[in-house]
Amino acid sequence: MPPTTIAILGAKGGVGTSLFAANLAIYLATIGKRVIAVDADPSGADLHAMLGIGPRVAPYVAPTPAFGAEGTLTGLASTLDHDAINTLPLREPIDGPIPSLRLMDGGLSEPHRGSARRSSLRELERRLAKQDADFAVIDLGSAATDAAIRFWCNSPHRLALTIPEPNAVSGLYRLVRKAFAATAIEQLHDERQQSALHAAFAKAGQSPAPSDIASLVQLEWPEVGQALQAHMHALRFPFIVNQARLRADLELGDQATVAVRRRYGVHLKYLGYVEHDDAVRACSRKRRPLLLESPGCRASRNIEKIARRLFASQEGRRDREPWREVPQSSHHDVLEVERGATDEEIRRAYKRMCAVFDPENLVTFGLFDEEGLEAARARIDEAYDVLLDPARRRPYVISVFPEAPEDTIEAEEEEVPSEELPPAPSITPDTDFSGGLLRAVRQSQGTSLDQISERTKVGTNYLRCIEEEDFDKLPAAVYVRGFVTEFAKCLRLDPEQVSQSYLRRYKARMAEKEDGV
Repeated sequence: MPPTTIAILGAKGGVGTSLFAANLAIYLATIGKRVIAVDADPSGADLHAMLGIGPRVAPYVAPTPAFGAEGTLTGLASTLDHDAINTLPLREPIDGPIPSLRLMDGGLSEPHRGSARRSSLRELERRLAKQDADFAVIDLGSAATDAAIRFWCNSPHRLALTIPEPNAVSGLYRLVRKAFAATAIEQLHDERQQSALHAAFAKAGQSPAPSDIASLVQLEWPEVGQALQAHMHALRFPFIVNQARLRADLELGDQATVAVRRRYGVHLKYLGYVEHDDAVRACSRKRRPLLLESPGCRASRNIEKIARRLFASQEGRRDREPWREVPQSSHHDVLEVERGATDEEIRRAYKRMCAVFDPENLVTFGLFDEEGLEAARARIDEAYDVLLDPARRRPYVISVFPEAPEDTIEAEEEEVPSEELPPAPSITPDTDFSGGLLRAVRQSQGTSLDQISERTKVGTNYLRCIEEEDFDKLPAAVYVRGFVTEFAKCLRLDPEQVSQSYLRRYKARMAEKEDGV
């Protein structure tokens, strides 16, 4: 079988694609995988330096001293030959710094030995199909050509790199637009629709904002516009932030995810950051790979963590988008909060969104113009004012959530203990707490979900899912444990007993689902 490709692409030159690709290949080799590190950077093949492999250098032959010597040129020519002075890379892979790791030059920056022209990515694909390896880590550099973008998008695993600089962040957004344009045509099978989409992209400059082109196309071709809308939500764009120094740099990835989702309608997949580390420069000067020379430094640990996330299952709970049952472009959606969010949660969300859309924030560079940024901030302010004003919030909730009539909303908000409460269930030290039992205890105490949410700061939707044991809509187990623990404290139950017994049910149900039961 051909190796599984992992394509690394940079938002601009100097973001560290060679460093990351080399150390990712080393990481895979150290855990027992057969790996080929491929240098496919057309602007200059330097992956060998990050792997600690020196370049091929032509031999130096000292000229014969001029005094008392004859035939200097003849002696020099007799010492050299064409093969000796040819520094072009070999076509076949060479051994890397550790076993099970090899280095292959893609031939995109200069021809191979014995060839008069450079290779292409299509030729590289054919060569990789013949290699005996588990993974091929391909450094594409910062070449955002159509061929490189298509190659990157078609790779089973892919990753884009950026750094905390305005041009690099803007370059990341350019890659998002190009990736959308390169894959959008594949969603259509009708030739007329394909032609219409080609014409629309040509008029808009080939890589317009996905949300803009989808809206324009939908005016004339509704079915094509709907297909583009679906593709916007399905497209996943994995990326990391390299050379992070400040706290703002550590938050850059999450903020860019929010801003791009708001502006382009595309869901970025942020996998983490690599901290700025002096060990990187020190290893580079020593011509030693980072993971081999300094495996315990911050940058090395960051790279290993990102590698594990990159290979996590696409169905993993971490990759799921935050669950919010709110209409698109509603006030809840603008602030990215749940329907049952408390006032404190709304305030925190408002503060977070204001930080994202700050004019001086790097994430807005290349994404919004001045008028668009002002409109986005005005929309955030409006959502905040409405959700914190009871007089304005009630008409909004009734209009946006028609399935919940006013009397139901009032019943939920004004639920108070009645004179005749249901009897409290019997609880022993061996009781196995289920969602239904927690509901029975809560109702016996005359407590509403809103009251518990106000005390615990856990959204009512999550509390309702806990009671209904709707595990698919709950977050990871570590968060469920915290939610259930706070739930138990409010009900004056033993938090340890409740969380342990409930988590057993949760994990058993999720295991059954993974096994296909």
